[in-house]
Amino acid sequence: MERSRYFPLLGLIGLNLLLRGLWLVWMHPPQQMDFLWYYTHAVDMAEGRGYVWGGHPTAYWPIGYPFFLSVLFRVTGPSVIAGLMVNALLSVGMVLLVYALTLQIWRRRAVALAAGLAYTLLPSGIEWNAALGSEELFTFLLLLALWLYVRSTPTLVAGVLLGLACDVRPIPLLFPLCVLAYERFIARRSTMQAFRQSSLLFAGMLLGIAPVTIRNALVMHHFIPISTNGGVNLWQGTHSDSAYFWSWDPRVNPLLRAGSNEVLENQIGVHAFLTYALQHPLQLVFHAVAKWFFLYWVDWNVVDVTFATRWRPHTWPIWLARGFDTGVYWLWMGLTAAGLHRTWRTWRRRGRRAAAGWWPLLYVVYNTLVFSVFPAWDRFRFPIMPFLAVYVGLGAGMAARWLRRRWRRRTRAASDGHSSSGSCGGRRRSLRGTMSR
Repeated sequence: MERSRYFPLLGLIGLNLLLRGLWLVWMHPPQQMDFLWYYTHAVDMAEGRGYVWGGHPTAYWPIGYPFFLSVLFRVTGPSVIAGLMVNALLSVGMVLLVYALTLQIWRRRAVALAAGLAYTLLPSGIEWNAALGSEELFTFLLLLALWLYVRSTPTLVAGVLLGLACDVRPIPLLFPLCVLAYERFIARRSTMQAFRQSSLLFAGMLLGIAPVTIRNALVMHHFIPISTNGGVNLWQGTHSDSAYFWSWDPRVNPLLRAGSNEVLENQIGVHAFLTYALQHPLQLVFHAVAKWFFLYWVDWNVVDVTFATRWRPHTWPIWLARGFDTGVYWLWMGLTAAGLHRTWRTWRRRGRRAAAGWWPLLYVVYNTLVFSVFPAWDRFRFPIMPFLAVYVGLGAGMAARWLRRRWRRRTRAASDGHSSSGSCGGRRRSLRGTMSR
């Protein structure tokens, strides 16, 4: 009996492997832009040339994913398809973590299975497997860290994993501050308990990023925790809300003064952003809201790096793929809203005992706030989709119960109507028979 509980989970794993495997057989486009950077620099590292750009050590982009790929390439040789297959396996691992996180929070296997199935069938979640991006590795490590935290695994361990995620993408660097707020005001622990938990998480994070920080100090002779392009992205955020921005005009782009000096370029970018923020505070707020909108409004960036490599832009297959992906995404968001409503009601009724229900949303809110200052589009929403899947599973359960109740009411009404009709007909026949006699 106990073994039968795991049959649906095994079926979910099999479905994931089938869908992602078939997708990669059909769609494995040539890698471009960011994805080509990751591949070429991973090959350099695998062949012993180090993490370099233009012949010099670089920290322009985080080293975590190229290093991960370089380890793989030492075994398989330089191979895009090997990297894509590992990304697909990481996606399957993410589905298992979605299931485990949902089960840990709600203690209901049906809800956990619905959450895992929802992420399995999300079109863009499958389609991104055809791009050699860092999202899968980052999101897997992030999910693993936050699942272990909510399981009350030693906080230092969760922090180390979160630090390793930062080596891939530095977005969670300030997340311990959110954990402090969560522990104090949502979990309603004492100030000392909240501070202890967030401090342990931050300490573990520092351990996780320490190897990269030491490497950067040794080869670049500067204190660079993760990468130096944060200032570049901040400056770009003052010029664009929803797209990459660059200019070769020195009157527009102060970063050009840095030449090939990455550290100076980062400093100039940070200074330009701070100057803009102090001089235009209201515009900063307005553009933050605009960036949130562009982060959430559609789900079609993946079409540009998959379907658009086979069909010309603005043709019907492209628009069909964009419409389908975005339509499923908005269905997702509707179920997410229903799940969040249920979470709110449960938390109001049970208080501290239901605090874990807000744990996945904590990172969603944090990630959204981070993109108040950086250009945002739906690719940067990828890491929060597994966390939203927790609420999709809950919302899907609510929707299923609502449909079941509606069906029972209709069936009961039809049955009562049939019985009433039969009884009245029999009474009329009886009266006619009496009158004839």
